[in-house]
Amino acid sequence: MATGRQNNIYRVHSSENLSATTTSGATRSSGCPAQITKVRISSSALAYVLCRGGQGEDPTATVANGVQINVGEPIFVTVVEGDEVAAITSSGTATVNIAWLDG
Repeated sequence: MATGRQNNIYRVHSSENLSATTTSGATRSSGCPAQITKVRISSSALAYVLCRGGQGEDPTATVANGVQINVGEPIFVTVVEGDEVAAITSSGTATVNIAWLDG
């Protein structure tokens, strides 16, 4: 019997971490790789993320425009090639993990 949750639908193409702070809204991930259509975003602390950029727009996350990421509750987002993820916190710091998914 397997313990913990695992993802049996997608394969991880690549992943990276962002260091999110109260002033990091313009800190962005690398662009979404070609032919990748999903990203899994999780965070070590409460954070807000914005995912955009496929058409050349660089996202800047704010608490007001971001999607809230709670600890232990990753989200899956549909993306297009070139999209970037930006992250910010309302207080403290967080490590935001971005996993580009294949499948």
